[in-house]
Amino acid sequence: MERKETIVVGAGPAGMAAAVQLCEMGFRDVLIIEKESGPGGVLRQCIHPGFGLTRFGKNLTGPEYKALDEERLYGSGAELCFNTTVMDIRQGEKEGIVLSAHTPEGIKEYMADAVILASGCRETGRGALEIPGTRPAGIFTAGTAQAMMNLKNTKVGNRIVIVGSGDIGLIMARRFTLEGSEVLCVVEKSEICGGLDRNKKECLEDFGIPLLTSSTVSCIKGKKRVSAVVVRDKDGNEQEYLCDTVILSAGLIPEDSMAERDIEGLFYCGNVLYVHDLADDVSVSGEEAAIDAAGYLIAKMKGKNFDSKYSSSNVGSARDERRAFLAERNALKLKESSSGRKYIICTMCPNGCRIDADNFTGGRCSKGEAYARNEKLDPKRILTSTVKVKGTGDVIGVRTDRPIPKTLMMEGMKLIRDIEADQSVKVNDVIAEDFLVKGVKLTASDSYRSEKIR
Repeated sequence: MERKETIVVGAGPAGMAAAVQLCEMGFRDVLIIEKESGPGGVLRQCIHPGFGLTRFGKNLTGPEYKALDEERLYGSGAELCFNTTVMDIRQGEKEGIVLSAHTPEGIKEYMADAVILASGCRETGRGALEIPGTRPAGIFTAGTAQAMMNLKNTKVGNRIVIVGSGDIGLIMARRFTLEGSEVLCVVEKSEICGGLDRNKKECLEDFGIPLLTSSTVSCIKGKKRVSAVVVRDKDGNEQEYLCDTVILSAGLIPEDSMAERDIEGLFYCGNVLYVHDLADDVSVSGEEAAIDAAGYLIAKMKGKNFDSKYSSSNVGSARDERRAFLAERNALKLKESSSGRKYIICTMCPNGCRIDADNFTGGRCSKGEAYARNEKLDPKRILTSTVKVKGTGDVIGVRTDRPIPKTLMMEGMKLIRDIEADQSVKVNDVIAEDFLVKGVKLTASDSYRSEKIR
């Protein structure tokens, strides 16, 4: 059994931040265990912008955000263990915490004085949603579809219905549309959109994709492949949509089933604590959990008790607080949406201020008014996509270095399909100059590696 002072489970944004924070505080016996072949977690496949607005003051894509934390991680002094899946976390018989993990060499056990669980969350599948009908091909979770398109260059379908209005589903609605697929509708059982207002605006409203609230999918049809879905509204009326693909984006579940409850010295952070809206907040959660884990180790050495909101005994209350916050926020959104007033959602920062469409008031700062005026006169968006890497079957994420007119988005996608990047490409390298608009650059949002994580 290998002994470590602290083990971090998961090398996504929370795990990377936690490991770096511990090392910066002087704790050097830190091991981070990750099931994939490299760090980053879900950030690798999130080629859309919206990351780093609060933490770095920049509008980054997921891979760009990952690159900044990855550099800090590799320079931190933490020990990294990849291709290893933690299967069981339990209290040691006499002391410490015991972890059982599946490694390339077989089953291995670790013992640690403190463990930070940063294993993220998993998507809700069709079984949990209890959607009736046949079981044909063409049904994917939003995250799976995202990985297929953004990492494996695989198109998932042509005519698509999205079930649930979670943020990943909204973002994929835009991605599907830009790649030439038709998103027929997004079906949401609640009265309001489940994702952030800015994603509703830029992913659905920009492309005229209908959001069917207070509605459910009552049946999926098809033999070998999905052929149609039946959507039922709150009044019981049903409409059939002919499609070949169904995308499920109906919630995320913390991935904590491998851990026993109430383990002394076990700390939760990031999306395994509860599902956060922003990766920036996930990283902050990792840093705060690391600070508390350090406090626990010091208290233990002095023979004192230590408790924190991130400890395993307090996970339930933290999740209850999150549910209460979301319920309050959704009630406010429902009240605002039923007021009849027209708003422009500012996307300059995560606040998502509602700016009055007539008098441009309502923002928390001056950026809101400026954004709303530009949105009425000449709306602009950052374009993100993937390009092929020469001589390989791989793709790499790209983005415009600044927003371009919204009306040029589809034209930009046509140009991108004919562009190839060199195998030596690195994050922020310029792929194309004067892309659509003079002075706008198309840049790489990730670095290509021949042993690319799949």
